[in-house]
Amino acid sequence: MQTRNHPDLLTGSINKNIIHMSLPMIVAMLFQTGFSVIDMIFVGMVSPEAIAAVSIVFPVMFFFVSFVMGIGTGLSSFVARSFGAGEIEKAGRIAANGLAFGIVLSLLLAALGVMFARPLFVLLGAGPEIMASVLDYCRVIFVGFIFIFFGAFGNSIIRGAGDTRTPMKFLLIQTFVNLVLDPLFIFGLGPVPAMGVLGAGLAMVVSRVVLVVLVFRHFISGKSNVVPVVKNFRFDLSLIKEILHIGIPSTITFMSSSIGLMLFMKLVSGYGPLAIAAFGIGGRVENIAILPALGMSGAILTIVGQNFGADKLDRAQKTIRNSMLMLALFMLSVAGVSLLFAEPIVSIFTQDAEVVALSIGFLYIRAPFWAFMGVRMIIGAGFNGVGNPKVGLLTLLFGLFVVGLPAAVYLQASLCLNAVWLGLSLANLSGTMAAYGTYLWRFPRGEAHGA
Repeated sequence: MQTRNHPDLLTGSINKNIIHMSLPMIVAMLFQTGFSVIDMIFVGMVSPEAIAAVSIVFPVMFFFVSFVMGIGTGLSSFVARSFGAGEIEKAGRIAANGLAFGIVLSLLLAALGVMFARPLFVLLGAGPEIMASVLDYCRVIFVGFIFIFFGAFGNSIIRGAGDTRTPMKFLLIQTFVNLVLDPLFIFGLGPVPAMGVLGAGLAMVVSRVVLVVLVFRHFISGKSNVVPVVKNFRFDLSLIKEILHIGIPSTITFMSSSIGLMLFMKLVSGYGPLAIAAFGIGGRVENIAILPALGMSGAILTIVGQNFGADKLDRAQKTIRNSMLMLALFMLSVAGVSLLFAEPIVSIFTQDAEVVALSIGFLYIRAPFWAFMGVRMIIGAGFNGVGNPKVGLLTLLFGLFVVGLPAAVYLQASLCLNAVWLGLSLANLSGTMAAYGTYLWRFPRGEAHGA
């Protein structure tokens, strides 16, 4: 159905719908990833140790934010299926329950994060030279979880209803605020003291507060296709259960990825702070490179979810097939550019010669496998859209823990640090092969409906 100038995802050109929905999400992801890139650039001006502190925090934050991403995926999928079936009032009740659940969950996770931060980072290998900065950075982010959850869930609701442009605008504004506040809080100016790594975390939280204000205004303005129903609100356990039907496996998927990253980080930490810094820089470049995959997978979830809700299974299948081909070709081009300009790219973050060399080594081993990572994301998003989140989870677990980590540990004796990068790449390859085989075997099929 077409509303408020948003496309009708149930009819028309599938490729045009993919592009129309994906481009705003890719731009939105670009600005969202801009947070970590901006942080890393400014933090890199402080010291290599500061880069190491932010880098070792990243997989831990990813673990906690897995709840945001996973439950948000379940929320978006449920909204998309209800919206596609024409159940607008139900979609509003789903939205309200999702936001309320997110607030409760964010408070619980924030308390756990603040209490167990130090022993967790000791376990990950954070030494005394970076521990104070690590705790400063992570604790301020934990305190801001309530804003991170509410803003992310609000955008998930808006996207589930077929509007990807509004979240893009919101994230653009959010990133601009972060860009202004980062140097101000890190280096200080006038009455604002220099806070170093703590300032980077504070800038991130304040920018998320801005996002919450924008999302709230959008809902009360009546511009949203789906508006949370707050009148006579009560927790509806049946709706929460359906959100969690997708949300929990999706959360476990993201969480497993973060646990895998933490285990890989543990391997990297054995080579010292400069290796940790290189892992952080290489990871930031990779996060930018896979933005098309992240953006397109979010769009595919919505398109497939709405078509599945409308019983147009052939269009749902064709959407996944076309997007896999489009994304793989694009990601191969991105990898080629990254390899060609590897040194100037990593030099943006640091001028330390050893860190630059290690970061280039990361890219040379990782970039050729980015296309596989993207294809696996698309397949997982497609299965999420039809209400089957286990495929994304199981193929990720297979790649990371059955193939990738054992390979990294085994190869360390001969390849040292490069074994870690190769282990990550083998995880991508094997996980994608498993996902594609499952797609051919198990994805729902039906008669063509206006394809």
